Amino acid sequence: MDIAKVALVIPAYNEAETIQSVICALRDKITDSDIIVVDDGSSDDTAERASSMGVILVRLEYNQGYSNAISHGFAQAIALDSYDYIVTVDADGQHDPVSVLAMIEMAQEEDDIIIGQRPKTARFSEWLYSLYFRYKFGIKDPLCGLRLYRLTLFTQYGAFETFDSIGTELMTWALVNHKQFKLLDVVIRDRLDKPRFGSGVRVNWRIFKSLLSTIRFVNSHS
Repeated sequence: MDIAKVALVIPAYNEAETIQSVICALRDKITDSDIIVVDDGSSDDTAERASSMGVILVRLEYNQGYSNAISHGFAQAIALDSYDYIVTVDADGQHDPVSVLAMIEMAQEEDDIIIGQRPKTARFSEWLYSLYFRYKFGIKDPLCGLRLYRLTLFTQYGAFETFDSIGTELMTWALVNHKQFKLLDVVIRDRLDKPRFGSGVRVNWRIFKSLLSTIRFVNSHS
């Protein structure tokens, strides 16, 4: 795998406190991959701090959400016509650069997607999500945001997400269509800020509804 053919896509919303340290840590471990930061309409100076680090910056005028930000990252990578794969990395510092590098080094030419697997899930609703994916596809953690995608998956399907799949729709489409995938156990570090999805009953309900939508998606595409 030519690391220069892999772009790192970081969706960032009000991550001014962490974005520079995340970029620095990634560059310490992965010297040949470009970094694309998608500023998702931040009200702080996330964009300015990222831009000062010399990354490729995509700046959205208003907040569009995590999955739409990633979609813009895919689109930017395709427009630049320099990459075969992207790796999605969170801006909060949870994704250990060692795991990001391991994911890139694991990839072979035949691989379409590599799915990060966290040591544990944070919520009961995530456990339910995992239970379904373990039964259906042999994947214990479908909600880990650290993943490597072949760019042509995005062009073939035409979207990263069309419903609230908690960022899993493109991956699920790839699995249903028998694309080549691998799993990688990854290191997850403590967050430096509040959880992106929050906590409590409302978040668990959102994830549960997403699971129901995903099951319908799988059934309709199988």
